[in-house]
Amino acid sequence: MASKRCGFATLIAAALVMAFTSSALAQYARAPYFEQTVLQSQAYGLQLAQQRLDALELVGQELGDELDDDYLEILEGFEEDLPRFMGTLRARDAQLAADVEGAVEELEEAAEAGEPLAAHIAELRPLLEAANDLVIPADVRSDPVFIAALMVDMALGEGGAGEGYEEAVEGELGEYTMGYASLARLDDLWSQVSAGASEQQREDVQEMLDEIAALYPTPTIDAPIIGNPEEAEASVQRMIGVLETIVDAELFPGRDLQALAAHLPAELAGACQAYEAGESERALEGVIAVGYLYLEADLGDFLEFMAPDVHDEAAELIAALTGMGGEDDDDEEAVDEDDAPALADPSASCRELMEALQEASAVLGG
Repeated sequence: MASKRCGFATLIAAALVMAFTSSALAQYARAPYFEQTVLQSQAYGLQLAQQRLDALELVGQELGDELDDDYLEILEGFEEDLPRFMGTLRARDAQLAADVEGAVEELEEAAEAGEPLAAHIAELRPLLEAANDLVIPADVRSDPVFIAALMVDMALGEGGAGEGYEEAVEGELGEYTMGYASLARLDDLWSQVSAGASEQQREDVQEMLDEIAALYPTPTIDAPIIGNPEEAEASVQRMIGVLETIVDAELFPGRDLQALAAHLPAELAGACQAYEAGESERALEGVIAVGYLYLEADLGDFLEFMAPDVHDEAAELIAALTGMGGEDDDDEEAVDEDDAPALADPSASCRELMEALQEASAVLGG
């Protein structure tokens, strides 16, 4: 890290770690990010890929077929979405996997050439829907806990309403449209679990969804938004609190950092074994799922203060294996996969990451 950490921040972190590690996970019946880590990640990637098509349709309706750089970035996200599920899809239907890849490539080429995208979107959409049905089992797709966790990812994660609004304040116009496109998907997911809520809970969640939607009055913008970048995320956080009660599940994976730190190396072991078996795509799915939780569920930020050397090693290995970086622009900028050196031995790097995560768990008393 280039910046010097101040002692005051470190003291705050030390106090926080005691608070986090002294309390167990809330007493909910389920914990989807612990029970089905890779499955939730796969579903998130599948939903995001489909949402990109929604966003591109909106941009076309508003601005025409020729996309500028802000909206071409929407397409670039397929490079991050597909590896979340492509290994499992290829193992189950190699032809469908190839068709998805081919249709994405054709869509990207058409966009770069300024050609109409409607036909390419129409070709890709049913392929992604078929992939979703093949990768995510039917009984899981109908599970309210799974759906609620997917709502969390689609609201707080990359491409979600909370992230999109924050990025729009910083001038990321394409991310704003992605956030706008997430609203319809959130409404659809909510409709699938709302029957299990009380009348007051339904009113509360709907109020928060309406608050979020009010921050997205139009599908596209032509200038940065002037506002509080955390405004959408605040409503999302309140909504998640209600969802937890409705589905009786822990939906904040970083609430107990000690438990999360213990879970991640155990979860990663399966990915390392897949690398050793030569199943690199399936292994990558596992590393992405683990790396995403490490970087996005507060554990990485926490360890940056508490054990910077351990954190640096873990973050560097995650970036090397997946191309993912942290959210903090000063510390862990996302890695361009074209610029990242190819790993000579991903299996060995996976094992090194598992050791780093085990050290992280030890820092938190695991």
